[in-house]
Amino acid sequence: MGKPLASSAPIILCIEDEADLREILVEEMQDAGYQVIEAADGEAALLALQDSRPDLILCDILMPRMGGYQLLQHIRAQYPELADVPFIFLSAQDQVEQIVSGKHAGADDYLVKPVNFDLMLATIDARLRQVQRLRGQLHSQTTQQANTVALEANRGASKVFQHISKTLDFVNSGIVLLDTDAQTLFINNTAKTVINTAVCPEIAAMVKQSGEQTVWQHAAIRQAIMAAKQGDDYIDFLALACHQGQRDVLLTICALSAVPANSDEPAVALFFSHRGHNELVPFKALESLFQLTPTESRVAWAFAQGVRSEEIAQTFSISMTTVAFHKRNIFQKTQTNRQADLVALLLTLPTTNL
Repeated sequence: MGKPLASSAPIILCIEDEADLREILVEEMQDAGYQVIEAADGEAALLALQDSRPDLILCDILMPRMGGYQLLQHIRAQYPELADVPFIFLSAQDQVEQIVSGKHAGADDYLVKPVNFDLMLATIDARLRQVQRLRGQLHSQTTQQANTVALEANRGASKVFQHISKTLDFVNSGIVLLDTDAQTLFINNTAKTVINTAVCPEIAAMVKQSGEQTVWQHAAIRQAIMAAKQGDDYIDFLALACHQGQRDVLLTICALSAVPANSDEPAVALFFSHRGHNELVPFKALESLFQLTPTESRVAWAFAQGVRSEEIAQTFSISMTTVAFHKRNIFQKTQTNRQADLVALLLTLPTTNL
């Protein structure tokens, strides 16, 4: 009996046309703690890649419809985001020249049938660790470069912020940034319109003037500020009624990165999504900018609207494991680490027609 699989377990795409052998391969890899996606040939594998991103591909060579060489060539040409995913051939062709040809074709490794399962698992583990080391080195280099850029950017931060502020005035969603005292540091034109026109009395009631400062008062905002001070994640969604009695304004409250008390840095972000101004959903922008699949785009937008994982699973008729899998892919592709960062990103995207 296989060990329970963690949602963070590496995902292996196993492509083998012999059903009995494929079943054994899957069982061996699951027993070793991997998540496994099955495919009977190259065309089935391409369908699986539409909704998943494996950490490693184990592929037979001789298969109906689309064989291993054709699949490898297609993936290397059409899926640049999978360039760092190890591709291992599995074949009964054990002559040296065939193994060499497989590696020349772009395969990272070559296993021979009948399968030595210990060797197979050791090869998979070694390839995954190699990728992890390379990603770690890249992350370290990227972080170092980002820190250097940040130091240079701080010199002109005020001027840059002015340009960013003007840019955010073109965003359909209302955006407000608050400090640790719940005072307004920034508010874009859409948010000003929602407040000044009193289209939503519940939002207007949150805003209080204290001298020249605008202070926001709500329990969820206070909790978000506390979370920001402690460096904790916090996100909440409030559905607020307009004059017509419809609950058609979604207020998203996000704690930002850890900030010290009495800091003038943004601690909390507020986003207004009003149906009267933001009816279109940025699916095309998500697919174009981040290479999300259509399913991932819809799951990501559902998260941005405050839909819980259980509701997403029910709406899309998928399992909770699949929701978690999509969520991990979305975080990876958008380079966000938590739901608050993802929501902040999605609500500032340009809208497009469905």
